[in-house]
Amino acid sequence: MNPAVEIALCFLAWLVALIRLSSTLRHKAWRTDRIAFRIWIATFSFALTMTFLVTPIGDAINRITAPNFSRLLAYSSVSLTLYLTASSFMTTFPTPRNTRQLRYLKPYLLFTLGLLSIIYVLFVSHTSRWVEQPVPATAAEMAFKLTLFSYATILCIMMALACYRYLDQEMVAVTKYRIIAIILTASGGAAFFFTKLILTLGYLWTPLGSPSIHTMSKVLMIATAMLWTGSFLHNNVYTRALSIFHGFRYWLAYQDLSYLVKSLACYCPPVAFEEEKPSFGSFLRRSEYYLYRATIRIFDGKTFIDDILNREKGKELPKGWTELTVQEANQVFQALKNIYVSGDFWDIVRSFRIASKNLARSRSFGTQEAFGWRPQS
Repeated sequence: MNPAVEIALCFLAWLVALIRLSSTLRHKAWRTDRIAFRIWIATFSFALTMTFLVTPIGDAINRITAPNFSRLLAYSSVSLTLYLTASSFMTTFPTPRNTRQLRYLKPYLLFTLGLLSIIYVLFVSHTSRWVEQPVPATAAEMAFKLTLFSYATILCIMMALACYRYLDQEMVAVTKYRIIAIILTASGGAAFFFTKLILTLGYLWTPLGSPSIHTMSKVLMIATAMLWTGSFLHNNVYTRALSIFHGFRYWLAYQDLSYLVKSLACYCPPVAFEEEKPSFGSFLRRSEYYLYRATIRIFDGKTFIDDILNREKGKELPKGWTELTVQEANQVFQALKNIYVSGDFWDIVRSFRIASKNLARSRSFGTQEAFGWRPQS
């Protein structure tokens, strides 16, 4: 691997570990929140892994200790990272299957660490300096890598499935998106370790060590490292990202509601103050607020027009109104008459959107139609 990439990934791993460390110390997580403390140990272990994989550091460790000892340290620490992370998720998301699988994680970790140690002592420690290549140079290196990559692939898949099983039970939107980020990270990790597993088998069958698989492996490694970092971002970042995502999603809905608001403003101008239409950037940040304001304005306008159209016989029209104005206002009222006005807020928004489109169609063809929408039971 390029030394610059190694150092960048190492820096990223330590950055996450140090950021999490401040929160861990501040809240004394080792006493109050064992899961959070375990997650921090996982980030610290991952940072050690990336440190051992930096070539100059690994070579220095090997000179001080034993041949290729840095690889045993790196593979052991990443195994511990995966165990701590997977066990934390299965404890945090205690579905029946997650609870059953949790009991097998520790024995599998101990088996993997033991097998790595045996292979290292008997074979890897007696080989020449380990030069990292996509395809192993010796059978000992192949066995060493197969042990780790098969373990890592399985645990990443278990993590992704553990989070996926719980996803539908989570009701808080921000937490749900954080879980999705974890699923993507675990899935990316599984894909990365699987490509490494295939490359390792290239020792037995040359086509499996093709350059295209190696390129894919490097891309997946960088993507997974970035996702790993993203999964530890503060909730405020997820809240802001979720708000912007909703803004893009609801922009067209707001345009439809704005058409109704503009139509109603001709007959019932705002009483207190006139709210300016937000810019696209402002709407992205506060989309639900502006949708709520639009629905309130539409309800107020509908009530006002209803009072005018159902006024007592002989009662004068508002100042500036003519019979033509009454006909135009009635057209708007007919569009809004049968809208769904109770229940879920988003049902109301969808109802207003349909009313807006039908009103525009009615004006376009110069006809009056019956409007209305109700959600399916």
